[in-house]
Amino acid sequence: MTKKINFTNLNYYEQQPEENTFSDIVIDLTHRCNMECKNCYIPNRLFPDMEFEKFYKWLDRLSGQCMIRLVGAEPTLHPHLDKFINATTEFGHMNVLCTNGLRLASNNFAKRLSETTLRAVYISLNGVDNDDWYEEIDELRCAKKKVQAVQHIKDYGFTLDTGTIIVKNVNEEAPSRLLHLMDTKNIDTVTMRIKNVGQLGRYQKTEDENIKLNRLVKLCADQFKLSEDYIWSHYGKVHRYGGRVEPGTIEFPMDEGNTNRYNKRWIKITDWDTDNDVGIPDPGSQRRGRLTENWTIAPMYEHIKMNEGNY
Repeated sequence: MTKKINFTNLNYYEQQPEENTFSDIVIDLTHRCNMECKNCYIPNRLFPDMEFEKFYKWLDRLSGQCMIRLVGAEPTLHPHLDKFINATTEFGHMNVLCTNGLRLASNNFAKRLSETTLRAVYISLNGVDNDDWYEEIDELRCAKKKVQAVQHIKDYGFTLDTGTIIVKNVNEEAPSRLLHLMDTKNIDTVTMRIKNVGQLGRYQKTEDENIKLNRLVKLCADQFKLSEDYIWSHYGKVHRYGGRVEPGTIEFPMDEGNTNRYNKRWIKITDWDTDNDVGIPDPGSQRRGRLTENWTIAPMYEHIKMNEGNY
């Protein structure tokens, strides 16, 4: 059964940069991409690339110290990515590059990024090291490039975050493959994010088709060799984000004795199969904003839902 979306209940608003209240801001550098992932929430490829000069002026107006998330479609396709990265830290912000990783399979490109002020990379690994999974979910056989990108992220000293969408009857063994990949690459510090299919973009699942949170927990417990009780004990606990609980999220260390959120291996399970009538995760969140085409800042998920198929 497909959920009906009640747009009148979306708490949508826009802020000027001087009024910013968000701790994280998503910046869509380009709408171009070198993949056609089914779950993409930016199907419009015709929107022009962001202009660096306008971005720089916007940063000069931005209030507060933020985590700037450089995204796309695929941000590594922007010809001036280096400038965007360096500008964020020039104004005292932190940054992370959210990428599919294909260009990072090139040692030269990874080296070029290492010469900027970039410190963290989030890479989507829906198929981990399995081409069949990538072809089914992301419509491209790219496992070799993904694995090479992970190697380069480690080699050049970037902090690594991975994101994996679990699709029923497709890649349910992905957690164990992620663990194997981290072991073979000797990566000891990483956040592995496991989620189901969200109700944003063009790859939505009905309630019957999607994996539920309790199933995600069981998959992670079995494949990470942890107890379900241990994982559920972290439901509602806060490790970051200024003490705010994210609904539908369980974040925990693989090492039960580790209390340092930025050390060793952590898992973050997120239920994107929303049970509210607005069809977005974490409605009303003050944490994550999105830079709009008008150079204002709007709540990220609300902005995506309001503009699906457009911006």
